[in-house]
Amino acid sequence: MGIFTVTDSKDEISLILKSVMDLTVAEDLRLGFLDCLAKNKTINVMAGDVERITTPCLQVLYAMKNKTSAQHIDFHLPEMSEAFKKALKDVGLESHFINQEPVV
Repeated sequence: MGIFTVTDSKDEISLILKSVMDLTVAEDLRLGFLDCLAKNKTINVMAGDVERITTPCLQVLYAMKNKTSAQHIDFHLPEMSEAFKKALKDVGLESHFINQEPVV
């Protein structure tokens, strides 16, 4: 698949996102996630190489995170580029994906 690389092991699936994740790939991303979800394995999204991600792709990620939670499937984002983190913050989804330390 052109928008991400999939690594499938016995217990988990890793999706390595490409550097540009924009509106043109949002539907393919959604369909790819649905395929992964059907395998009922932990899903790891590797966003360390993302240089640009737009709101539609972030919405797909947020919907998938909620879907995995409802189906008791683990969803992790172990790698996030600074651009990815900034995009999450810009659209108000940072607290849904990044474990934040309490402000003292």
